[in-house]
Amino acid sequence: MLLCQQYTRLAIMQRVYGRKGRRTTREPRLLETKTPSDADDNDLLSSPGRRKRRKINTETGSVTPRPAGSPSRHPQIPTPDSPKVEHPTESSTPTRKRQATPDELVQSPSKPQPLKPMKTYAGASRSFLVTLPMSSTGLDDLHDQTQEDMSQESYTDLRNRWGVDKSEDDPLPFEPVPSPSRRLKRTSSATFQSSQSFNSSGVPNDLKSITELRNKGESRRFMDEVGYLFEGFEMPSAIALKRTSALEIVNKLCDPDFNRRAKAFDFYVLTWDKLSISRGGVSDKIFDAILSFFAALAARDPLTLGDLSRRPDFVDTLIDILVSLRDKTDVLSLAATSARETDFKSCGISKPEIHVLKKLSEMVSRELYEGSQSQPSVRLLVSHTLVVLPTALAVRHLDPLLANLETELSLVEPRITAYLSGLSLLPVPSELCSVTLSLEHLESSLRLVDSFLLGQWSTPGLEDDRAAVFRAACVDGLASKFLSLCVLSQVQLRESGSEDERTLAWKCLCGALRALTLLSHGDLSWCEATLVEEYALPFVALVAIQSQAKWLESEGDHPGGETFDLLCLALGLLMNWATMSEKVSSLCREQLISPSCPGNRPCIRACQCPERQSILHCLTTLYVQHTSTNEDTPPENVFLRGYTAVLLGILMKGDKASLDVVLAALSGESSSAKLRSLIDHCHAFLDSYKQTMTSLNEGITSSGSQDARGRQKGSWDKSGEEIARGVIASLESLCS
Repeated sequence: MLLCQQYTRLAIMQRVYGRKGRRTTREPRLLETKTPSDADDNDLLSSPGRRKRRKINTETGSVTPRPAGSPSRHPQIPTPDSPKVEHPTESSTPTRKRQATPDELVQSPSKPQPLKPMKTYAGASRSFLVTLPMSSTGLDDLHDQTQEDMSQESYTDLRNRWGVDKSEDDPLPFEPVPSPSRRLKRTSSATFQSSQSFNSSGVPNDLKSITELRNKGESRRFMDEVGYLFEGFEMPSAIALKRTSALEIVNKLCDPDFNRRAKAFDFYVLTWDKLSISRGGVSDKIFDAILSFFAALAARDPLTLGDLSRRPDFVDTLIDILVSLRDKTDVLSLAATSARETDFKSCGISKPEIHVLKKLSEMVSRELYEGSQSQPSVRLLVSHTLVVLPTALAVRHLDPLLANLETELSLVEPRITAYLSGLSLLPVPSELCSVTLSLEHLESSLRLVDSFLLGQWSTPGLEDDRAAVFRAACVDGLASKFLSLCVLSQVQLRESGSEDERTLAWKCLCGALRALTLLSHGDLSWCEATLVEEYALPFVALVAIQSQAKWLESEGDHPGGETFDLLCLALGLLMNWATMSEKVSSLCREQLISPSCPGNRPCIRACQCPERQSILHCLTTLYVQHTSTNEDTPPENVFLRGYTAVLLGILMKGDKASLDVVLAALSGESSSAKLRSLIDHCHAFLDSYKQTMTSLNEGITSSGSQDARGRQKGSWDKSGEEIARGVIASLESLCS
């Protein structure tokens, strides 16, 4: 009776206070059996969360079996398995029932709760949760759904169809390996099967290492980071937006870390394609300046420049920029000076564009010409990039290159005139105007012309097309402009206090002399075009005499390679003039120079010193300086002795007055002995020349075609060996 009262009190407390009412540790955990009225009251007083937890606790307590023989302080009142039948008159006091066994619990499970299928990212057809039907009609629906799932494409088929494994940025795109042939099936079957690797999904594992996976991810991340830079290159974009985007790109490429990543992920090639498409063949002076700077940045790395040179429009675009500068101002050169705003406006540059040009000029000076006095210019950036190209320039590029070179050379003569009037040879960079002379650009352009002349870039039909282009340039006065550059470079080499400026002047002097030597070789028109200038012969002869003296002074301490090269170029040009023009012999006898001329302003073209000698006498003295018969004579001296002997023989041929001048300057017992010494030196030079040509022909045969061998052998043998043999025959006739 007491127990029933406790049960009744507990039920009332739970109905009033809910399941979370406090109870002591001595109160038993009783399971509830509610009447409909109790359930209604509890539903009103309890929250849904509480009812749910109470139901779980009730079901758990009803199915938990107790081990046999275990003591029980209170009777277990299991929850009925069958649905409740409501009796309004039934009391809420629970009754004792026997405990359900585990077998009965298995045979009579509780009523399942309805479950909703969970959604996955792949959709309902890809869900791993399948709703189990409760009737036979649901089995048919399940069968239809299974058939639908089996008819859909697998992940492998979808990957192959959409080319997921063949992404263009994949370092190792998957390519199916062909099956081995039947003949090799027995021996290579095991090897072939083992060579294929698949991952857990059955997809071929084309990534061989974690390094490749990391590189692939880094490449994608880098391109995602810089993707916003290309948004300004869209076709509808304004030119100002394109300039801003291009300027931001070159600014980032000045960062060493960004430049390293850009080279690793082919950023230069992608950017060039975007820049080229944005340019669209239309020249814009500011956009062209930025594009030229981008090409110069790429030229710092040979591999990167090689990749760009394989783009079909790379060289053509750079050449087009050079051509456009003939009619436009070099805006980058203008921005590097202290030009006023009115100067920019006269060139068609607005105020916002001035800020862009100033920023670009500072960027170029800091990145490419830091610590140098070189003035940045668009033409210099383009010519420097073209010089270091690893690929060959086409013959069609020669004409615009020569036109640009002539435009730059036309600025040389005004500087010489200004120097003769007492002004400086080259103005201070801060005083430069937009139209200024750039020796750096001239040196690069001369190297390009020299490459064409030396035939280093062999192209079918090059000789005929090249001859026509250079013949037209000769008519336009290119020879006189080359001589003016030689004069300016000689003055700069003598008066400049900067080692870098002297080196640049020496390169320009050698480049101009080399171009004149190669162009006048066997070409009468070029020889006559240069000899039209009265100062040409005395100037070149004085360069040879003074280079000889400097070379002999430095022979003991230093090799003197620079002065020796300059000496050979000057002698080569004199040789071309002597062999192609008959008036050179009389000119050498009549025109006077001083070997010790200091090169003052009146003497920068032709020597005007009071103590002068004939050019022929000075050349004979040069020959005498190498006539020593020591056994340890250096090969350079042997070459110069034989070469000058042949030159003197040409100048004496058929000219009695010239013969008398040469014989008077030579040392010997008689005229016959003097002539015999000349003949011996000519023979030594001929033997050395034949040996050298044999070695060159063998090298051409092993590395070139027969046509190239024939052209090389024919041109050099005729101009060298036959001329030397003719001189020997002429001298021998004088001895007899």
